[in-house]
Amino acid sequence: MQTLPTEISRLFEYLEHGVSPFHVIAHSRQILTEAGFTELKLNDQWKLEKGGCYFCCPFDTTLYAFTIGESCDLSGGIHIGGAHTDFPAIKVKPDPEIRSHGYLQLNTEVYGGPILNTYFDRPLSLAGKVVTKGERYDRPVSHLINFRRPVLCLPNLAIHMSRTVNESGAPIDNQKHLRPILGMLEHELNSDIELTDLLAEELGISPENILDYDLCIYNMDPPRLAGVREEFIMAPRLDDITSVCALIYGLIEGRPSDRVNLICLFDNEEIGSLSKQGADSSLPAVIIEKIWKAFGKDHADCLSELVGGLMLSVDVAHAYHPNYPETQDITNYPVLNKGLILKTASNQSYTWDCEALASVIALCEESRLPYQRFAKHSNTKGGGTIGSIISSRLPMRTVDLGAGLLAMHSSQEMMGIEDQIGLSRLMKAFFNR
Repeated sequence: MQTLPTEISRLFEYLEHGVSPFHVIAHSRQILTEAGFTELKLNDQWKLEKGGCYFCCPFDTTLYAFTIGESCDLSGGIHIGGAHTDFPAIKVKPDPEIRSHGYLQLNTEVYGGPILNTYFDRPLSLAGKVVTKGERYDRPVSHLINFRRPVLCLPNLAIHMSRTVNESGAPIDNQKHLRPILGMLEHELNSDIELTDLLAEELGISPENILDYDLCIYNMDPPRLAGVREEFIMAPRLDDITSVCALIYGLIEGRPSDRVNLICLFDNEEIGSLSKQGADSSLPAVIIEKIWKAFGKDHADCLSELVGGLMLSVDVAHAYHPNYPETQDITNYPVLNKGLILKTASNQSYTWDCEALASVIALCEESRLPYQRFAKHSNTKGGGTIGSIISSRLPMRTVDLGAGLLAMHSSQEMMGIEDQIGLSRLMKAFFNR
């Protein structure tokens, strides 16, 4: 394997750590802390300094980080980059134990829009958060958990019992077929064991103290280079850890003297963003106003300065698939390793306007970074991002962009190595200008 460029080794590290939205934020916090950023609490009065670097995690799947230029008087506008920490997944329900003919299985539900058949016949593990009793009823204690080994199996039905599977596919009943096997009751587990017992054993705590959990099932395949010249990356969770990684390091390395730079990492994008920790909340406005207030500015000042800012909604994009050419637009069909992708849609599902897009194109050209355009096939509805949601709440120009993927929402996605390098360098340039 070739020596990994810095941008790719950072991404691989993120992918290996980011097995749940909780772990994505935990890894981001660690990187920012090591880079000298100071953590703030949302319910405190913020005392900020010019030249300072700060971050705040209002919830454990969201993060806001920002830098303030040495000569910043808050009249130079603001640059914002947004991405999401969640990904399509299979999640564990409460009271999930199903005991059937000696097997112990888990009851699950689908989160977002994963390609479900890609979870079958893979090494699967569990990760997320476990909450236990605290000193008071209203102060529970959270624990991150990651089994880091294949503890679940979701096997396909043999072709001998499903003869037409290759011709007509195998329809998946979410309630019936997404019950992963955890083990055999007779050999490995007691017949009365519960998931909370296994969680407690893994964490070294008493099962009686466990109050609740939020667990996702994840594909354990590590990120790998692929292709005859190792020009591709194959990995779980490229959507949207590619963007999170590029934004975090872009913010750290980009230090303009006269402006505020801010990144917003949201949860729940895959289910519409309507939550306290999602992009469709008041939190971005609250964070920005607290920054302005720390320097004696009021709400009107804050809104006035936002108008002159620029925001990037950074999320993955659909690359051209050579086996399915009919799914792409006839003139706007970006391919892997040919540059990051600028996404537009006249219905604003990908938000943009000509001036904002022109600014990003000019920055790409100035930085000598290749870029491509994406427009949806006219007969398809296409997807959406956090961009239009945030820009409806913050009065500033916004552009949707990201690295191209194949097999988006599969448990194993694919991208071009050069596209992640280009995205990372654009984020650094964006936060430096």
